[in-house]
Amino acid sequence: MKLLTVSALLCAMLGLTTAAGQHHVEKRAICCPHGWNKYGYRCFRYYSNPLNWAEAQRACESVNANLASVRNIRDYYFIRKVIYHATHANGETWIGGSDGQVERYWFWIDGTRFSYTRWCRTQPDNFSGNQNCMTMNWLGKDCWDDQHCGIRHPYVCVKNMLSFLG
Repeated sequence: MKLLTVSALLCAMLGLTTAAGQHHVEKRAICCPHGWNKYGYRCFRYYSNPLNWAEAQRACESVNANLASVRNIRDYYFIRKVIYHATHANGETWIGGSDGQVERYWFWIDGTRFSYTRWCRTQPDNFSGNQNCMTMNWLGKDCWDDQHCGIRHPYVCVKNMLSFLG
């Protein structure tokens, strides 16, 4: 937590630039905490410690984030790149999709609607009647799978970027 606070303060200090004699801030700094990857106005981070889906979401919440939501193809490929750079592979990884509340109604844990999907062929299939959580890179493939939420996988968190205004 101290590292996040120090990173936020450093980011704020870098963003506050005033010209001599002026009383307003000229620049605005928007940055991600150390260890997070900036994409658009969001920050992504891969965590290699395998957790079940609910534990992964709680771990994300502990850093003021959620499991990653994928809004479009560009988000998808950026998240894949984050995973690959961390692992040099495209292993199965939890992201924030779930149909745990209503079967076949998939939503992102952050409340955003699905506007893009990348399901593997024949997925989601709700195999054995209890696959309610989403992974990407199923069997190393370039697609999503529904899985039992109790399986342990690494995960990707996302948060909005910190914005400091003077």
